[in-house]
Amino acid sequence: MPSDNYLASQMHVICNDSDWPADVSVYARNVEQDRKAYPKFGVAGADITPCAFWPSKPDEKPVKLTDRGPSNILLPQNRRDPATPLHSALKTRAALGDRARLVTADQGGHLAYLFLDNKCANDVVTTFLAAGERPDEDTACPPN
Repeated sequence: MPSDNYLASQMHVICNDSDWPADVSVYARNVEQDRKAYPKFGVAGADITPCAFWPSKPDEKPVKLTDRGPSNILLPQNRRDPATPLHSALKTRAALGDRARLVTADQGGHLAYLFLDNKCANDVVTTFLAAGERPDEDTACPPN
């Protein structure tokens, strides 16, 4: 298996999820704005990627998040994630209403489940994945 398969498949998913701007100046402006607003990770998240030149357009419009539908969503999130900020998870949780539960781990870093060994968060997510059981309310996990 070639070593670039992971990155290639990630780009395929990310680039096909949205219609990315092809104008390089859009990214330059976003980099300057995000450098100030999100100094730890903003530039990396705002900079141009292969998606700007991806050969296909999305097949469908983005799905609108609503509070209608099954109540079977669990959102694991680190409180201080530099790549996917807590405020975005809170907005997503609010849009999904009672369909979702948010599990916040009091830790930094990216990837909340299994990667940073927060026992509380890992246990909640594992129970959800293995048994389909979700907490009755949002869960705030303390640091290890």
